[in-house]
Parts: sequence; C-alpha cells; structure tokens
Amino acid sequence: MSLLDRGSDTVTLYPAGPTQPDGTRGPAGAPVTIRCRVQPSTAQAHGSDGWATTDTYRVVARRLPAGPWDRADWDGHAWTVETAPRLWRGSRRVAHDVLTLRRR
Repeated sequence: MSLLDRGSDTVTLYPAGPTQPDGTRGPAGAPVTIRCRVQPSTAQAHGSDGWATTDTYRVVARRLPAGPWDRADWDGHAWTVETAPRLWRGSRRVAHDVLTLRRR
C-alpha cells in the first residue's frame, strides 16, 4: 500500500448535476467521501492592500470521482473544484488522479 491508498486527509465531494434552465447546476447524486493527500498549491494576494487571498490546494488520490463545477468540503471549509482531474496513468502502482481545489 502507498500514500495513494491511505492518505491522511478526508475530502467529501458533491457532484454537480446537469445545467438547469436558469443556468445553475443542481446536485447529481449522493456525496462521495475519499481518503487522499491534500497539498498546498498557491496562496495569492489580490488587490493593492493584500487583504483578499485565493488559496488553492492539490488533491492526490488513486481515483477522484469529480469534475469541474463540483464542490468539496475539507478542513471545515467549502471548496470549488477548479478543473477536471488530471489522470496520471502508468503502472498500477503509480496511477493516480490530481485535482485543484479553490476556497469559496
């Protein structure tokens, strides 16, 4: 077993459903809780006085059932999935998915 199989973090993903007539997206199903590794990616200050920050984190797991427009809960905060997971395929031992979370 590797860190991909028994990560130290738990993230709950809420899949987004199809686009509604008003342009929003409703839920697509039940939330999915996964064990993963969460790593800081960036923290950028916006504005001249630096009071607004955008925190982004990378989530690394064996498989990530997520896509863009999904939302996630981790560390007591709500997060937005920025992109579809990047799929790293190779041998069975190193295959994993990576996605980026942005604080809401």
